[in-house]
Amino acid sequence: MRKFDRNYNIFNLSMLDVMTGALGAVMVIMVVLLTQKIGTESESCQDLKSELMTTTSELVMTKDELIKTQDELKKEKPDRNTTFEKIVSVASQIRNNINEINTTLESIKKVKLDFTLSPQEKGVMAFKIPKSVVMVVDLSGSMASDRNEDHEDRISQVKAAIKMYIASMDQDYKIDIVFFPGFRENIDSDACKGFIIKPEIDPKCFSYERRDEAYDNDNLVCFKYGFFEGELKPLLTDDDKYYFYRKISCMKAYHDTPTKEAIEFVLSSKRYTAAEGIILFSDGEPDVLRKKILTLDQFLSNIRKMNNTDKKIFTVGIGQEFRNNSNTTAVKFLRELAAGNNGFFLGF
Repeated sequence: MRKFDRNYNIFNLSMLDVMTGALGAVMVIMVVLLTQKIGTESESCQDLKSELMTTTSELVMTKDELIKTQDELKKEKPDRNTTFEKIVSVASQIRNNINEINTTLESIKKVKLDFTLSPQEKGVMAFKIPKSVVMVVDLSGSMASDRNEDHEDRISQVKAAIKMYIASMDQDYKIDIVFFPGFRENIDSDACKGFIIKPEIDPKCFSYERRDEAYDNDNLVCFKYGFFEGELKPLLTDDDKYYFYRKISCMKAYHDTPTKEAIEFVLSSKRYTAAEGIILFSDGEPDVLRKKILTLDQFLSNIRKMNNTDKKIFTVGIGQEFRNNSNTTAVKFLRELAAGNNGFFLGF
């Protein structure tokens, strides 16, 4: 086998980054398909659900192997022959996983679900994701690869996942995206030329000499969150989707994790009264828990009380912590938030 030059290996390492992010997105889509296409508890659907969940678990393991390989390759000399061999090996795993997914999806298409019968006769509809939904995205600093101990490019994974999710939506969907925090550093001005993303900031916040002082004032909501549209927007055409894709590309990781304020904004604002659900993407412990301002039980109880219209809350944890450790506060928060608000939790 011939040696590969430096440029070739750099290209392959960059491709590993792309592949890692794409796998995360595929896992999110698997869950969407799981909930949207397999809605009942009938025996045939349960067999397919089990098969799809198994395939998704294999994707998780493949992604872990991909990340491990990526870390190993970065430590090697660029001209090592093993570089190509490792990439081929991981690519082969991915190809096998995708083939299994395609087989499962073909089986799903053949299942004819009869919803004319009662729930008692055909099974209970489970975890169907609403079509009027607000996606709430964590843009804290740890979402960037140079700001978390696992060196994972989490923000790119989330962007890819949301774009793929939007791509799967039909004309019945209405969406918006809320992000937290809402500093100007959370928006890439170069990528976002011609687009307006609106942090909702009280004018009183600008009376402070330092933004962090305003941010830390619990009596004001300063730089805690922003939003794309401030209302649910229908996805009637491909242009509507491309509009969101371009705005998603503007998001950048910076600062802390004001999860509480972002969720409370969505639940309390008249802007999103018609929203039936929330999907929260996050990689860490909310500020109010990390700073011990609230206990986990208090925080969850407060959210449940605010959710007086019974919006379903789905949670997605990004990073190895959410795949390999079930005992951290961050993982418990996302699991219990979803469980207490008729949603489900996914870690990828």
